Parts: sequence; C-alpha cells; structure tokens
Amino acid sequence: MSRIRQSIGLMAMALTVFSASCSTGKVMVMHQDVARQMETEGNYLAAAESWNAYFDEQTAKGNEVAAENYAQAANVALEADRKDLAESWIGLAAAGGYSAPELQLELAKIYRGQNEIPNELTALETFKEKYAAAPEISQVNGRLFELYAMMKNDEQAKAIWPDLSDEQRHEKEYLVEYFKMVSKGDDAALTEAIAQDLVKADPENVKALEWLGETLYRRAEDSYQAEMKAYQKKHTHLQYLHLTQELKVINGNFQKSLDCFTKLWEMEQKASYATYLTNIYTRFDNKEKANYYRQFIP
Repeated sequence: MSRIRQSIGLMAMALTVFSASCSTGKVMVMHQDVARQMETEGNYLAAAESWNAYFDEQTAKGNEVAAENYAQAANVALEADRKDLAESWIGLAAAGGYSAPELQLELAKIYRGQNEIPNELTALETFKEKYAAAPEISQVNGRLFELYAMMKNDEQAKAIWPDLSDEQRHEKEYLVEYFKMVSKGDDAALTEAIAQDLVKADPENVKALEWLGETLYRRAEDSYQAEMKAYQKKHTHLQYLHLTQELKVINGNFQKSLDCFTKLWEMEQKASYATYLTNIYTRFDNKEKANYYRQFIP
C-alpha cells in the first residue's frame, strides 16, 4: 500500500508541475522539481526515479547537467539504497568538478554493510585516488589494508602499510595481519621490528613470541659457537677481551629469547619450548633450571 501511495503522490506531483510548467513554458524542469519535492517528503525512491528521468531527458536534449545536481541526486540515491545510481552520479559529479568525498565514503559504507567486498574496495580505491588529502584518508587507508589482507593480496597490503597512521601501525588488528605478511619474506630486520611491536600490542601473541624466541636463540647460539671457536684457535689476551665483550651481547639475546619462551611456556607446556628453555639455561650454566625443563623433552 505504501508503494501505491508513493506512486500516486508522484503522479499527482508530476501533473501539478506539468500544468504549471505548461503555463510558463518551463517543461524541462518538471522531473527536477518532482525529485526535490519527493526528497522533501522523504520519498527517496521516487525522488531517485525522478532524478533519473530528468538526467535522461537532459541527455536526450543535449543539455549539460550541473555537477551539483548529480551530487544532490547521489545523496537521494544513497538514501533510497539505489547504489547503482549513486555510484554513477557520484562519478558524474566528480567529473563535473564537484568534490564529493563524503558521498564516496557513504557509498563504500553501504557496500560494506551488504558485504559487497569488491564494490567496497573499488569505492575506497576511488576515494584514495581522488581525495588523498581528505581528513578521512586515514580510515580509508586502514580499511583498504584490511580488505587487501582479507583478500590475500599481500603486495598491495604491504604497499599501503606506510600510508597508515602511526597509531594504526601500532594497533594489534593491523600488526597481526602485517606480521603474517612480512614473516613470509626475507627481511629479517623488518620482521623482527614488527614482531616486537606486535608483542607490545598483544603480549600473548604466540606467533610473534615464537618467531622472536627462535630468531634470538639462533642469533645467540650461532654467535656463541663462532666466538668460542675463534677463541680456541687463538688464546690471546686480546682475543679473550673480545670474547668477553661479545658474550655480553650473546647473553643479552639469550635472555630475550628466554623471556619469550618463558611466556610461551606459561601459556602452553610444549616440548619444543622446553627444548629451548633447557638449552638456554645450559648456556647460563643453570643446571637446576636446565634439568627441570629437560624432563619435559620426549
């Protein structure tokens, strides 16, 4: 019934405007007037249909349409959930020189609400391309990163990472996804930095703790083996001083690794964690602790 009443109202309005237009000779503005009246009454679907008729009419006559009209019509189409019309009119408004970042965002929000991921992505990419200096660019970049990560498009996600705000690049939700990406690559320094940031944001993140624990352990153990081998070949006072200095760094990395595996052990008593803990305490010459964790190794 409401749709019938809307149609009757639209027809009545059209007839009224048409009659008035005939007396003034301004027939071509009829659909535009109806559209605005329907918008005033909250009948957005009818308003969108009238705007569409108006644009078709103007195109047929070869008349130029003001960009502001496309923008107004796009707002109406968004209210009417006519995304197809809204997207087209937003583009035409922008092509006519009308800056419509808020309309582009609204369109993206509608697509997101209806889980139309490809369309939301296109809307946001268009926003980033056209309105890179807009205040909302930070939230747009953040959402684009989320979408790229969701779609397993690591290269685009990594490319947009520097565009995220400093605050976003230290938030757990973004760091979790970025860590997954960089940990697949060969940039150990970058991965370590991101893993450390992730542990700060999420102290119980198992993947980051494991990566840090294993990496720091290997670094310490490899350096320990190399330095001890060098000292065994050359028992000089100078070589001993060098070994003493290097052991400070080595023990520092062992301690950082120990912190990671201790935290992991508190969450789950896995044999692999026990192995690292046993080896580290052995290097620290703590036989009691080493023997304690050794009993958990199969």
